[in-house]
Amino acid sequence: MTPSPGGTGKTFLLSLFLAAVRMNKDIALALASSGIAATLLDGGRTAHSALKLPLNVHILELPTCNISKRSGMAKVLQQCKLIIWDECTMAHKKSLEAFNRTLQDLRGNNRLFGGALVLFAGDFRQTLPVIPRSTAADELNASLKSSTLWKYVKTLSLNENVRVLLQNDPTAAEFSKQLLKIGNGELPLDIDGQITFPNNFCSLSESNAALIQSVFPNIVNNYQNYDWLSQRCILACTNKDVISINEEILNKIPGEIVIYKSIDTVTNPDEVVNYPTEFLNSLDLPGIPPHYLKLKVGIPIIMLRNLNHPRLCNGTRLVVKRLMKNLIEATILTGKFKGEHVLIPRIPMIPSDLAFEFKRLQLPVRVAFGMTVNKSQGQTLEICGIHLEHPVFSHGQLYVGCSRVGFIQ
Repeated sequence: MTPSPGGTGKTFLLSLFLAAVRMNKDIALALASSGIAATLLDGGRTAHSALKLPLNVHILELPTCNISKRSGMAKVLQQCKLIIWDECTMAHKKSLEAFNRTLQDLRGNNRLFGGALVLFAGDFRQTLPVIPRSTAADELNASLKSSTLWKYVKTLSLNENVRVLLQNDPTAAEFSKQLLKIGNGELPLDIDGQITFPNNFCSLSESNAALIQSVFPNIVNNYQNYDWLSQRCILACTNKDVISINEEILNKIPGEIVIYKSIDTVTNPDEVVNYPTEFLNSLDLPGIPPHYLKLKVGIPIIMLRNLNHPRLCNGTRLVVKRLMKNLIEATILTGKFKGEHVLIPRIPMIPSDLAFEFKRLQLPVRVAFGMTVNKSQGQTLEICGIHLEHPVFSHGQLYVGCSRVGFIQ
């Protein structure tokens, strides 16, 4: 386990481990809990995609990976010398336990993880597994530390926040200490029990308009500068706040709004009468694009699904180049494939956290002037605004938002 405030140094170290193993023509497997974290590792894939983990892992008693012993992935897992799982603190403990059972079965070895060397990397100060309609106790119970595997984990610590140090700012050391105090819950509280930021930690804005102006100054003239646009974002805790911020900024951008309407259908024909199309259209769910998707040429968007890994994965930020009837032409804003032009089609998406199943055919993107704090985990920014009109409601959200940068608006 390698907790690393900030994440940049951790990624560099993991890349060195992968390169050292592969240099000897051995197999090193790179997995990550989030799409963005996976793209930062050479040959990285999301754990759910690579291991065929069930989407509803939190409600299954003994989940297993859907990997056949005759598949190519099974052969990789049988022969690999090193397996890295980045951002493991975001993964449900049952996913890790399922991986353990799968490796024991595939490798024919009852030792932990079938005798394979597994390196977990993550930071418990960041957000824990997201459990729908749960309490804080449920989140803690779902974390790796609550698993029977935890007692076998040997912990190693990284203490330098490389993301902050790369700012080349003399105040970086102080900022790094303040970040750790946030993550450790050591900041003083006011009389209402709210966290009080140090005076030299950030700049405060009195309104949404002031926050937008601080993060995106003179946006009408600057939004076509992709380097400028890619290094700034506003983070909020809830999807409702993110939608509000994105709509406010979208209206400032010149150009005509193009609206893409989704096609929503119930997957079970027997339930069509119970769930009319109008009701399905009204649903705006986390991780799913809205029925009315409003876009303009030149605005930033974020992928909501893995479409063509590693170029287009969940969390990739792009800028719209051209809007067609059923396609978007876009340019990747960040990462190894920065500057590449891609086409994004409509795809079917089926939410997994409803009492019934319905399919939404829509472009798998949302506007990304702002994003949720949870979505930002793994992202690196230069200028970041944090919308705190409503309090953070999940463990680690404030720390994740603050640690995306070396300077906060």
